[in-house]
Amino acid sequence: MLEKVVLELVKRVQQINTLSTKKVNYITNVDQVGIYVETESSRRKFEEGDKQEPYEIITNDFLLDGWQEFISARNATADDFRKTRGRTSFLMALFSQLPFVEISINNGKTFIQLKEYFTDELPNEQYHKVKSFLEEMINGQYNPKQLSQQLDDKLYRIKSRARQDARLLGFVNEFKEVNMFQLEEYSESSNKDDYIKNILPKLQYINMVLICLDLLRELSEEEKRAAIVELGMLIVRNSRGSNLMVESVAKERTYNLLKWLETTKLIDEKWSPVESYFETQSQREQDMTSKIKDSLLRIMNEYIDAKREPFGGHPLGAFVRQDVTKEFTQIPFIDSAEYVVTGSVGQGNWAAVPWIAIMNSRITVSTQRGYYIGYLFSENMNSVFLTLAQGVTETSHEDMLRMKQEIRDSFSDTYRVQKDDNIMLGTSKKARDYAFSTAAYIRYDLESMPEEHVFDSDLKEMVEIYENFIRMKIGSVSMEYESNRLESQVVESQLEHISYKKLTTHIHNYITRKGFLYSKEEVTNLFLSLKSKPFVILSGISGTGKTKIVQWFAESIGASEANGQFTLIPIRPDWNDGSDLLGYRDIKGEFKEGPLTRVIKKAAGNPTKPFFVLLDEMNLARVEYYFSDILSVMESRKWEGRNILSSPLLTEETAGFELRLPNNLYIIGTVNMDETTHPFSKKVLDRANTIEFNRVDLQNLSFLEDSESMESLEIVNNQLESKYLHLKDLYLIHKEIIERTTNELVKINEALKIIHAHVGYRVRDEICFYLAYNELGDLFKFEEALDYCILQKILPRIAGSDSRVEKVLIELYAMFTNMIYEENNTNDFQYAKYPGSAEKVAEMLRRLQEDGITSFWVS
Repeated sequence: MLEKVVLELVKRVQQINTLSTKKVNYITNVDQVGIYVETESSRRKFEEGDKQEPYEIITNDFLLDGWQEFISARNATADDFRKTRGRTSFLMALFSQLPFVEISINNGKTFIQLKEYFTDELPNEQYHKVKSFLEEMINGQYNPKQLSQQLDDKLYRIKSRARQDARLLGFVNEFKEVNMFQLEEYSESSNKDDYIKNILPKLQYINMVLICLDLLRELSEEEKRAAIVELGMLIVRNSRGSNLMVESVAKERTYNLLKWLETTKLIDEKWSPVESYFETQSQREQDMTSKIKDSLLRIMNEYIDAKREPFGGHPLGAFVRQDVTKEFTQIPFIDSAEYVVTGSVGQGNWAAVPWIAIMNSRITVSTQRGYYIGYLFSENMNSVFLTLAQGVTETSHEDMLRMKQEIRDSFSDTYRVQKDDNIMLGTSKKARDYAFSTAAYIRYDLESMPEEHVFDSDLKEMVEIYENFIRMKIGSVSMEYESNRLESQVVESQLEHISYKKLTTHIHNYITRKGFLYSKEEVTNLFLSLKSKPFVILSGISGTGKTKIVQWFAESIGASEANGQFTLIPIRPDWNDGSDLLGYRDIKGEFKEGPLTRVIKKAAGNPTKPFFVLLDEMNLARVEYYFSDILSVMESRKWEGRNILSSPLLTEETAGFELRLPNNLYIIGTVNMDETTHPFSKKVLDRANTIEFNRVDLQNLSFLEDSESMESLEIVNNQLESKYLHLKDLYLIHKEIIERTTNELVKINEALKIIHAHVGYRVRDEICFYLAYNELGDLFKFEEALDYCILQKILPRIAGSDSRVEKVLIELYAMFTNMIYEENNTNDFQYAKYPGSAEKVAEMLRRLQEDGITSFWVS
């Protein structure tokens, strides 16, 4: 039945532009046979007598064959269309018009892929029951956070379903806390159905269903319902993300959804939308050309009056933060995969200078630092300025002046953009700061606003200047822009810049040639672990090559003992404070540098290159004793302008010089767990990824026959260093990852609480960093990546001998496998949600049953 959506789609579109070449295909007729497609070349051949007709017929059978090939692949390139070769470009462009299909480009290849949603994005309960629950919240009868304590099991199941839908509508957040502002606004609304009606089309899945129902207007109610059920089974996963929605759930959720839409009068009794929702891509692009000017004018005309009204929940605030930013991300030359767009009218109170920021995520995701494009409004709302500006919160006066001049020097005077200090936003400190941060601008006055095409071309020009300056700063510099000030960037440009996927493949191949059989996944995990936090612990039985994998990892990317970028420091059992690593004052008062201090000084002097320190047999001494200063300073890192800066490890008074942790230093510790070593405290485990290497394959001798040598790559440090320190650095780009990860961690924490092993904010943040880099590099599936994080950041915290530990492990086992744990059962973790973590938990349970005590560590 879902095929009807495709067949109805072709009746609505008049032309299809291919995704790569933008070749125009005109759909001139649609009948029971198929669709009639003309191109400029087919028309010309017809006019010249080389063709009998100006069109070609694409039959419905051919079209539906292509559709089946696409949904079988789910994420398809031209190579996935085998039966329908010859018209692949047309089919991909046609299918991309569907509301549940998106376009992506990876390594130069164009993909179309099915969007995916989760069951909690569809109504779980009947509409009237959700409204009743909202009234009960208003009356104080139920607290969403305490439902399990307030209700018996049967009523709890009913009300928890309504609570889930209250969360869908925004009345409750993921922590089951009430959005009091929205609940009060709903309570005071004269028509509560209308209030909910305004929310529903803004929810992604529901909006997509409305578009599909718009396409299916000519079908019966049952056919519409069957198509939406089928759609749910195609693109909606269960709340754990492990499987696609089963038919029974799809039918129930779809029926609830359609009744919600009917009750709020978004659709009529025949289940057709009362408004038009479907738009072609060309219509969306045409609409976009008239919205920059309109958006700016609305803000300028309404802002002063809005400031006289309460700040919280004001519609102009929502317009700037949501509607305007969405419009800008749809502009063809603003790549939504690379750019972040945010808008602000203030935090808690109206801002003197509201703004809209357009940021390249390679440079910044926060207006507090870096440089970005922005629209700044004058305090009197008489003018708005399109600017290339800098973060004023975390950038020093000197850095701002230097960067301002660099930006101005990077483009010629032939542009319309001004590069002087004559911008005037107002008299407040914020207005003066914003004006001072501005390197380039174009001014628009309220009384003489230009036509829309001028706004479009001006923004395109500013993006061109911005992108050119970014290329200049990261090293891809044309001769026109080279200068002495960019010497360090030119040095970086001579080093290798490759994708994460190619880089991890190279590292794995390099290590394999050395005769150590580690899987590609293990090497990729080590890379992601170092990138999310520059401190990793490798554990395992003696002789598995823990030391060597670090050495070969470093050497594969240009860091060796010979060039001083790799240093092995053996740990001695008698170390009991930081002086053994960092140094001390001798009896003469002279400072004697420790081995780590020497490495840090060298790394600080070569910031573009990565430096590795291997602390061999790290737990021969108590890590908390000799490493505590370094751990504390590692957590002190903060943004200073565009740079990450730590607190001092050594001060002028102690050593005669100041020493801080540089961002190009990576510390890896190897550990054995036996009677000669010390266990780790949670302070240490919280601050590291703990990776186990216990697998050995002595039969692997293929490397002996491989005589081909492999060269190392010399990479720049920014390919390995972390760009994130705080969760807010990540939120604008990877909001979905944060929310999805947090939901999983909340469930795991509930199990861990009884043994006080639950994780805190630091662990959550670093897991989110890991998952964000994983998505950026397209390395693991989400569940695979989270599996590694659970195994490395959470399970090492569990140890003990009592029944509470057993209860926690059994609960985690069920969570990771969706199965009940049974003793003496042969476990197959192939279909587990988190197979690595499930296998580890099963191993820990066996040890608890056999030895009476268990821990993460194999000794």
